[in-house]
Amino acid sequence: MKKTIPFLLIALLLTAASSPANACTSFLLKSKDGSIIYGRTLEWGAFDAESDLLLIPRNFQFTSELGNGITGMSWKSKYGFIGINMVHQPFYLDGMNETGLTIGVLFFPGFAKYQTPKPGKENSSLNNADLTSYILSQFKTVQEIKDALPKLIVVYNMDVQKLMHNTPISLHYVVTDSTGNSIVIEYVEGKLFIYDNLAGVMTNAPPYDWHIKNLRNYAQLTPYGVVPGAKKFGGVNFTPFGAGAGLTGLPGDYTPPSRFVRAFFFAQTSVPLDDAGAAINQASRILDNFDIPKGSVREGSPDNYSLGYTQWSVIGDISNKQYYWWTEWNRQMRVVDLNELNFDGKKIITIPLDQERTENIIDRSKDFSSK
Repeated sequence: MKKTIPFLLIALLLTAASSPANACTSFLLKSKDGSIIYGRTLEWGAFDAESDLLLIPRNFQFTSELGNGITGMSWKSKYGFIGINMVHQPFYLDGMNETGLTIGVLFFPGFAKYQTPKPGKENSSLNNADLTSYILSQFKTVQEIKDALPKLIVVYNMDVQKLMHNTPISLHYVVTDSTGNSIVIEYVEGKLFIYDNLAGVMTNAPPYDWHIKNLRNYAQLTPYGVVPGAKKFGGVNFTPFGAGAGLTGLPGDYTPPSRFVRAFFFAQTSVPLDDAGAAINQASRILDNFDIPKGSVREGSPDNYSLGYTQWSVIGDISNKQYYWWTEWNRQMRVVDLNELNFDGKKIITIPLDQERTENIIDRSKDFSSK
């Protein structure tokens, strides 16, 4: 015990001190008709992520580079998929394949440590940034992923870090399939950990099992306020001033542990949702609670800092294979229906997340003059 507590405190301090401002959050909702809805935000403050949306076809050839000129495993995509990249590079932070399998890549600074390259094992090795492409292109269920990942060696490639403005690419992964089964994949101290994502929620560091234990500190939270009249002593009224008293103690800051608790609570206390449409609407309202406006989160000193802010958000209708998104620059929701896409092409197709970085505001003034 004496060794564990100092290590955790030091790791948390190093995470806060050395990482760029990032604060990704993901969660799941399920409607009464069985629809599975995934939501996530991408907060990033080191630089403009310059993300695109890409379509990757079936039978596309991938090769993973391990660094130092060493080539790793090659594979062809079994399933086509769409993905959101970063700085126009072929590394995906989010995506959905044609079976509905959905992945969210969240930053995991201070704790991610990948496996050691092994000479002679290059054909079963890939870098951590390519793991997203491999999962989306090869698998339909999380059980298939559970079976496959222990046979692979996932390493860190410094050359990829250089492509990302020399920012450490420390990642963990949340994967959900069309049945609603969900897992969290983490590499810590060079070892693979796969957790069943029973909470349906993930943020950033510390590791997933720590977040689950931390929920016990908030077991008293309830969406219900106190019973009216129950708090009166000596003629003095101690009842709450308004609604929300049951939430007293819900953490409101932007740290990963606090966001994990909030996301868990919002998802677990959601009213019953009739169908996918209702769940998508609810997911968008929940995601609004994790938006970070520019200026609220700053990493560095008053004279030299980076901003943490929400650059884009995603909702995945896993059951119906529809992929929604909006951005910092245009909050209108957009959608791609994977059922309508042609995954038999020969090349990757890239489109910008925003056709223009301006809000698409509808002017309704003329509706009054027509009455």
